[in-house]
Amino acid sequence: MRLFPLACLLVPASVALAGEPASFAGDYGHGATHDADEVVWRVQDTGTGWRLTSTGDGEVVDAHRLDRQGRTAFWNRMGWPADSSRDADCLTWGEKPASLDDLLADTPPAPLAAGGDYGLGVLCRVPLAARIQTGWLGDQASDWFYYDPVAGVMEARRLR
Repeated sequence: MRLFPLACLLVPASVALAGEPASFAGDYGHGATHDADEVVWRVQDTGTGWRLTSTGDGEVVDAHRLDRQGRTAFWNRMGWPADSSRDADCLTWGEKPASLDDLLADTPPAPLAAGGDYGLGVLCRVPLAARIQTGWLGDQASDWFYYDPVAGVMEARRLR
């Protein structure tokens, strides 16, 4: 039986088995904080998904794992080779920001099943071999990155 899929980080990337989903439960940070060990996000396993807390403002959101289609949609948005998303494992939350086409459309796009597309925030674990294919992600020391439409893509790290 497979380990329950994670959405934020239970097992450090170095311990995760190739092909097995990453565990997302844990605390995360990034390099734009005052202290290197400052917790920016806390991810909890709810048993049916994940809950992400932003420690800066206390916002709590439900999150879910991206499936293959969702990862491919996100990778396409970023202009990365789609096949480099194969070994990635991503957690996402919030509603996907509308594109200009969506804003101008007479009818809104049909909603996809959970996991079929990315939301406002995305937290991913990408092994080095896949990161190298995406360009500058290959230069990161960490297997983790975070994306939002305002901050863009930034290296993230699992703290505990």
